[in-house]
Amino acid sequence: MTAVTMIRPRRRVFPGAAGQVGRARLFVGDVLDGCPAAGDAVLLTSELVTNAIAHTASGRGGKVLVTVYRADSRVRVEVKDDGSDQAPVVHRVGEVRESGFGLGLVDLMADRWGHCGGRRGRVVWFMLEWKPDC
Repeated sequence: MTAVTMIRPRRRVFPGAAGQVGRARLFVGDVLDGCPAAGDAVLLTSELVTNAIAHTASGRGGKVLVTVYRADSRVRVEVKDDGSDQAPVVHRVGEVRESGFGLGLVDLMADRWGHCGGRRGRVVWFMLEWKPDC
């Protein structure tokens, strides 16, 4: 069994406005500076925060909480929103749509992802892993 060193989680609250997506990306990039998965984590965070603002109560004057958990060879990012009656849905390539493919990207790139919650608040998360340096 291998021991995992976990760095204390970092959290930041963002207003539920479109202009905050870039700030969330910068926050995750700063927390994961030097991490091999930082670029992917920033991209996937952007997708989740965008979804939270566009499809939940967070985008109607609410807030979004981004939490980053970093360990030796993995990172988990959680995006907590103010809730929605609609569950997150992955739209597959080939569907005729102008938007809505963000979770498909998360599904494709993340090692694992999921969500829990509902209309009173939801957390959507992803995990990225890499091989540690020998």
